[in-house]
Amino acid sequence: MVLFTGCDLFSTRSPEPPDGARGSWEVPLTPTDVLTNISVALFERNASNYLRSFQADSFMFEADPQVLLQQPSIADWDYAREQSHINSLLSEGVLPRDSIIFVVFSATDQTLLGDTAQVTTRYDLTAQVALSGAPGPLAGEAVFSMRVGSQGYWEIVRWSDRRTEELASWSDLKALVQPH
Repeated sequence: MVLFTGCDLFSTRSPEPPDGARGSWEVPLTPTDVLTNISVALFERNASNYLRSFQADSFMFEADPQVLLQQPSIADWDYAREQSHINSLLSEGVLPRDSIIFVVFSATDQTLLGDTAQVTTRYDLTAQVALSGAPGPLAGEAVFSMRVGSQGYWEIVRWSDRRTEELASWSDLKALVQPH
């Protein structure tokens, strides 16, 4: 027992951060819950929860036509590219720890047809990206085609992005931070 007296064998230690996808993700029982999950996941910088909003087998992103003309490399954007994009975007070199990222969805209109939905929404996105040529505030209109997936909750199958004013759109951010 004399050997253990000075080594703090039974003292408490600080807890380690949890592994895996934690955060504020909620089961999306309605299409608008998916938008809430995207917003919260970006704010929390949680790539795993962000990706849970997309249907992995069939997701496609359709960029704003103006951006697509300037950056044809963002055509054929699928789930794998979305995954690479969000992991790059949330990395320390692109989005420093002391910067912010958040999106606000507003003026949402939805059409439900059984287990499919189309949600059209205006968005305002702020991402303080530390890259040359990074756009300032981003705004536009997103059209999300969703369906109830195999897990029984809503997922995005197709995302069409359109600029609505002179500000950059979400497509501009994807063009800047895209997988290679």
